[in-house]
Amino acid sequence: MKTKQKIFLTALPLFVLIAIFAFFFFYRLGYPTLSSWDEAWYGAIARTMVKTGDYMNMMWNGQPFYDHPPLGFWLMALSYKVFGFSEFATRLPSALLSLGSIALTYLTGLQLFKKKTIAFVAALMLGTSVWYLIRVRSGNLDAILVFFYILTIYLALKSADRFALFPAVGVAFGGLMMSKTLVGLSALPLIVFINLRQLAKLKNAIWLALGVVGFLAVVYPWYHLQASEYPLFIEQHFFNVGLRQRSSLLTYFQLHPQLPLFYLHMGIRKWYYFWLLGGGFLLVSLAFLQKPVATVLLWNLLVFYPFLTTDKSQIWHLIPVYLPLVLIGAGGVYRLGGVCFRLAKKLVPAGLRRFFRETVFQSLYLLLFGAVALLQIKIFYPEVIPTTRYVPDDVAISEKIAAYPQTHYLDDDFLPIAVFYSGASIKPLIEMPDEKRTLLRLFRSDEKNFVAITRNWAIDGLKVNSIPYKVLEKNNSFSIVSRP
Repeated sequence: MKTKQKIFLTALPLFVLIAIFAFFFFYRLGYPTLSSWDEAWYGAIARTMVKTGDYMNMMWNGQPFYDHPPLGFWLMALSYKVFGFSEFATRLPSALLSLGSIALTYLTGLQLFKKKTIAFVAALMLGTSVWYLIRVRSGNLDAILVFFYILTIYLALKSADRFALFPAVGVAFGGLMMSKTLVGLSALPLIVFINLRQLAKLKNAIWLALGVVGFLAVVYPWYHLQASEYPLFIEQHFFNVGLRQRSSLLTYFQLHPQLPLFYLHMGIRKWYYFWLLGGGFLLVSLAFLQKPVATVLLWNLLVFYPFLTTDKSQIWHLIPVYLPLVLIGAGGVYRLGGVCFRLAKKLVPAGLRRFFRETVFQSLYLLLFGAVALLQIKIFYPEVIPTTRYVPDDVAISEKIAAYPQTHYLDDDFLPIAVFYSGASIKPLIEMPDEKRTLLRLFRSDEKNFVAITRNWAIDGLKVNSIPYKVLEKNNSFSIVSRP
């Protein structure tokens, strides 16, 4: 009976976290239409997978796509197979795996700090970081990447105690590397650091080998196929996308901290100050001499440092940094608070010291972070949770062009939306040869059998130049036009 009660008390905070964030992750998940670029772009690629049945060669608007590995697209495609093509199905893999990330953050915090309160607060911080929540509720790759990152680190921590679990680490790390180009590579030195003692033992060679085999089984088939079929794969996938077109390794020693620190602050809001406070205390108190603290600080350095050396990052690129950040904030502030609490206990009169119990400190700690979490939610709720269903004009006109069998052109910049909601191949005029690069030039060209989406005001150019045209569809912002 005591064992069951202990399991229940250990799992109770996890159940509370899952219940809280199931609401924030899933409530009205399918309300907004897909957005450009990435969400509609990735959705269109996964949709093509389902339609063609080719899950190894990704296609975007008729062209090969290999900017990122396919795991996130496979999950979207599976969701489409089960639920059909919709906004909800596009976002479902991110939302589901993010509940797993909340649970794994709790379990990882518990593994590192051996305190349920620290683990609970770390997971609470992650789930109430505004840009994490935004990407959770989006059909993107970031939330999927975060899940496989925290899964890899959690399993690495477990394998440090029981190395027979290392093959699972290899498979999880393979999933991480198949989630988004090169971002997960920062986990490799952390895996080695965590398991250094086990890796030094000759008897563990078989488990190490199985871990490598597990990793290669996940990663090798797709990478080998792409490198064999597409001559530009290595350059585009690794250098242009993965390394963001860095010209030299020397760029990794040139710091540009202003923009990434600003983005980090904007992405997690008030938790930024807890990260600074907790991390600062862990450093000045020499707590990093303890391996669990050293692990989370090294993790923070490995995943954050590359962003500090470039000014080409976007705010959502820093989301993997949130994982060690929340553990540092939760663990560091807990330790700092414990020092202050014990000091206060010594300074108060003896008759009041009975109030300075561990349970009182933990309650105050939870109250502080709970209050800040509620403040975070109050601020970001209107930004993140939609109030009504709304179909923008670009989505509405894209849905209608599918009815026309002619060649489809787009005279605007919402190409992913047009491709996803039309389910057709769309040619953006901006990418056409000079003689077709604008609506006016297209109508003056020898092109005959076509329809084009354009802004309503752009039709005036046809009128002024006395060029015959026909409006097939129209809404407040856009029209579909063709030759009469």
